[in-house]
Amino acid sequence: MSSSSDPTFPFVKNLDIPAAWEDAAQRFLATDGLTMVLGGPDTGKSTLCQYLVYRSYVAGEPVGLVDLDLGQSHLGPPGTLGLGMFPPRFPGDRGLFPEGLYFIGQTSPVGALLEVAVGSRVLADQARAQGVNRLLVNTSGLVQGYAAHRLKQAEAELLQPHLLLGLDREGELNPLLHTLPQGQSTLLSLPVSVSARRRSFAERRRYREDRFRCYWEKSRPLDLSLSQVVWHGLPLGWGEPFSPADLDHWSKILGKQVLYGVAGDSRITLVMDQPPSCPHFLASQKHLHLLDCKTLEHHLAGLWDRSRHTLALGLLLPSPWRAGTIRIMTPWPASRSSEIKGISLGRLKMSLNGQEWPGSEFL
Repeated sequence: MSSSSDPTFPFVKNLDIPAAWEDAAQRFLATDGLTMVLGGPDTGKSTLCQYLVYRSYVAGEPVGLVDLDLGQSHLGPPGTLGLGMFPPRFPGDRGLFPEGLYFIGQTSPVGALLEVAVGSRVLADQARAQGVNRLLVNTSGLVQGYAAHRLKQAEAELLQPHLLLGLDREGELNPLLHTLPQGQSTLLSLPVSVSARRRSFAERRRYREDRFRCYWEKSRPLDLSLSQVVWHGLPLGWGEPFSPADLDHWSKILGKQVLYGVAGDSRITLVMDQPPSCPHFLASQKHLHLLDCKTLEHHLAGLWDRSRHTLALGLLLPSPWRAGTIRIMTPWPASRSSEIKGISLGRLKMSLNGQEWPGSEFL
């Protein structure tokens, strides 16, 4: 059935709400704590979450929405996990700058299961720290295969949901639901809305590009001192940065200027402009990895504060590495650049108009 019209929130009249969803909404409103929504792609998870947020809001109950869908995110830009608080946001809001972000740097959770699981708990804790106890978690559409089971099991253990809502299309959730640690959770299996339709790969890509293009609209180049930030993750978050003397030493060995380097865990990573081709030497130096600075450019970057909260996204631009500076295109204000204490590079690579480019593996 269609939801009744609400002149304050006109989006509601366009929602198709099955009777079972209405029953789930009643259970959601009666449940304190965290509710997790599960379902495959294009089953209506975001629509259900939108409706539940609306029902909680008009009932006078604040709610936090955690969006774990990296590719088709409704809170924040793609490649991130997002947290929206209602209020101050209004139901139906799909803002690019929500109350909380957690950078992942790619549009699929596969290959980043640990980061997604940790980020889900970080954002849930952030909402609770702001005094909101009713939380709604919209999970990704990854529900089949080994990676899906690992991720959903980890999320369920970390978040300890009181209510699990599964949008089940033709029994596809049965294997996953059977293995989830339900504990004190109540599980409701719900039908997929008849209005839910499968979107093509091209539609999904256009959606991401539109979100990114809007996110970059007010971005500006920002120079960051490499002495100010700590790298997290691949390819440069392996250890301590080289001193100028270390850079000169390796420049002499390789016969070409080394722009930046880090060493740790029996691994040395050097950033160069067109690294030399010396296969015999490199074959004997298994611990040595050379990166062309141009391959790093236009990779999506996450900017972190001292407490490891994501402040904003950026794109790595051509940078004066040897001068100890990296240049980032970001909407984060230059007046607050001192708050940036960490940086991560994602696998996603793109132009400022949101067009995704082939990425590079940081090996």
